[in-house]
Amino acid sequence: MTAALPSIDAPPARGLAARIAFAGLAGGAVDFFYANAVALTAGKSLASPWRGVASGWIGAAAREGAGPVALGLVTHFAVASCMAAAFVLAARRMPLLGRRPLGAGVAYGLLLYLLMYRVVLPLRWPETFPKWDGTRSLLDIAAHVGVGLAIAWVAARGERAPIAGQAAAR
Repeated sequence: MTAALPSIDAPPARGLAARIAFAGLAGGAVDFFYANAVALTAGKSLASPWRGVASGWIGAAAREGAGPVALGLVTHFAVASCMAAAFVLAARRMPLLGRRPLGAGVAYGLLLYLLMYRVVLPLRWPETFPKWDGTRSLLDIAAHVGVGLAIAWVAARGERAPIAGQAAAR
């Protein structure tokens, strides 16, 4: 039996993990600001979006206290990190994604929107999703494109940047 070996050009695991972490933070930050802006314009508290995320884990108990807000935020950034990991790992197999972060980011953002609004949210709230809500839905799409762009940009920057210690070894 032969095992597939990583290519010579593949970054070490720590470089890959850092790229995924930073891309997850970037994508998560875009959606964090969007979710907070939506909450504020709807007259809700800044805790509201994160309580909603936490309710996926703990149901109605997410309505009270600071713990559910923290749980929602951790969950939010964990999901964003999973989204980033999927993109970064795909970009290792398909280098065009890293060479064309603008197009790849837009396409990935649209894919993320479809997955979130056609799969994830309907599983949690089948009575509410999917639905089209005009301008709000267009803003949701734009936010997901922003998430995809942030992930793709950070992933591409990490691909081009030298790994620590690599420049000194040359």
